[in-house]
Amino acid sequence: MLTSNTADKMNKKTDKITNTKSNTTSSLSVCFGGYSCAGLKEENQDAFAALIPDKSELSAKGAVAVIADGVSSASNAAQASQLSVTQFISEYYATPQTWSTQKSAAKVLTSLNQWLFSQDNLLDNLLDNLSTNQHSHHSQQHQQWLTTFSAIVLKSTTGYIFHVGDSRISQFRQQQFESITRDHNHKQGSKHLVLTRALGADERLKVDVHQIDLQAGDLYLLTCDGVHDFLSTKVFIQLLKKLPQQPSNKDLEQASKSIVQQALDAGSDDNLSCLLVYINEIPNRQLAEIERDLLSKTIPPALKVGMKLDGYKVRKVIHASIRSHLYLVEKEQDNKLLVLKVPSANFAEDALYLQGFKREAWVGERINHNNIMKIQRAKNNSQFLYHLCEYIEGQTLSEWMHDNPKPSIAQVRDIIIQIIAALRAFQRLELVHRDLKPENIMIDQFSQVKLIDYGTVKVAAFEEDQQNIKETVPMGSLNYIAPETCLKMSADNRSDLFSLGVICYEMLTGQLPFKPMQRAEILYNNYSQWQYRSVKQFRPELPLWLDITLEQATKADPGSRYQAFSEFLMDLNKPNINAMEEYKTQPLLQRNPTKFWQACSLFLLFALIISLFN
Repeated sequence: MLTSNTADKMNKKTDKITNTKSNTTSSLSVCFGGYSCAGLKEENQDAFAALIPDKSELSAKGAVAVIADGVSSASNAAQASQLSVTQFISEYYATPQTWSTQKSAAKVLTSLNQWLFSQDNLLDNLLDNLSTNQHSHHSQQHQQWLTTFSAIVLKSTTGYIFHVGDSRISQFRQQQFESITRDHNHKQGSKHLVLTRALGADERLKVDVHQIDLQAGDLYLLTCDGVHDFLSTKVFIQLLKKLPQQPSNKDLEQASKSIVQQALDAGSDDNLSCLLVYINEIPNRQLAEIERDLLSKTIPPALKVGMKLDGYKVRKVIHASIRSHLYLVEKEQDNKLLVLKVPSANFAEDALYLQGFKREAWVGERINHNNIMKIQRAKNNSQFLYHLCEYIEGQTLSEWMHDNPKPSIAQVRDIIIQIIAALRAFQRLELVHRDLKPENIMIDQFSQVKLIDYGTVKVAAFEEDQQNIKETVPMGSLNYIAPETCLKMSADNRSDLFSLGVICYEMLTGQLPFKPMQRAEILYNNYSQWQYRSVKQFRPELPLWLDITLEQATKADPGSRYQAFSEFLMDLNKPNINAMEEYKTQPLLQRNPTKFWQACSLFLLFALIISLFN
């Protein structure tokens, strides 16, 4: 990691970093170079940091460059800036790899801001115990932990900007120079600028967030106001044009130093910092290359009892379908029983399916919850494509429903509670299951529920990666898939909630809340085509409040559905009185369209009979 926070004079060189340029033309390749000095001041209150992680983390989280300028009126300005840049990078990479860039950065920045802001509150509390005069003196002072903050996260082909204050990020592309952040300050008097936003200034942090497209050859400049307030666009262009066509870290460091020196010569009386970020290459793999990588592993042939694969001996063939094969295997070293999952040979050339298969193992290694089946990838040196799953003794929810055709509400509620616990674990990692159905849910011998299949899971981090095959068809299973996925190819946690509502309904009645669709009927074109059928049609003894709850959970329009699992669970535990009162005030057409049209038909029949006799 490249960092700088030094009060040394201009003749002292910054710490060097090794060039991390990638040898692979199809991956993101970045280099950094920066310089910082105190200038005419005694203390340097600026800080910058940059990091390119290893290949796997670079793909999931990207590379990061950050600059901060401590507010000079704050007594702990230098500490605030240094803490902000180093903690942002370390904590950003500590967030789950499944999270989107924006969620990861937002969580870290919110935490950082709260910590900086809280330091003054702690001091105030301490001073409350001192004399009134001392406390009054402190109250007249500015806050003590304040800094500007500007960061760029470079991931795949996109740059994610996070900006507070008047440090600045600029872009130099094809000999054109422009600022891509907006300074948060305003003029006070003829010359004096007053900062309007900073980390630690307010309990509620407002950050400018936006995205930019990256191009090979782009150069990004992160500067503090001690630099950009004293140099014109023309001067920046002149200095940057001197860089070689493919600059190294050393070239960028020297260029940063030249920019700082030029600002000093122009009369800068502030701390000076400049960090340059050059994009050597961006991911540019063609679809054929991506597919070739996915197809590089061999799908094992159908295995029989007694056969071995990479040290795992087959004890039983659990399941074989056109999609996958499951085998109960024993690990030779410790006789541990596991389930070996192998793609079906039918999908040997289906790169999209194989991408999902590999993604399932990747997610499985990153999610740990009692209600989710544990998964681990095959050995790194194996030529075969498979993964190993936790062995669960029990039955699928489909089998359980066959054995319990009319379960009690309490029985169903217990299962739903456990499924929600699993789905919340997915939600915390910004994952959407997308294929929730009875066949993908197991109930073990101790009545513990486990989700066992998540090959179609949507990973927020992967949505930002251009090196994944884009889906062209909705992911999910017929009659359980959320309507918005069918109609708009979109899915979020409300989509999983819809599937859960369908499963809950089916557990209670053995039926689906909507008329079952055939494959051709999935081409619905609006939400109104999903017509809810009252649960009381199939089990009249079930209470009205439960029917209202299930209808709310399975609303076709996601905006009309429950917006959180907790809302569904609350109404499943006890009647929602407000919802029941609202339901009773609705017209019959809205409450029960089927009964309304049946009544209309009956009325028309009587009218026809009467007219025949008149």
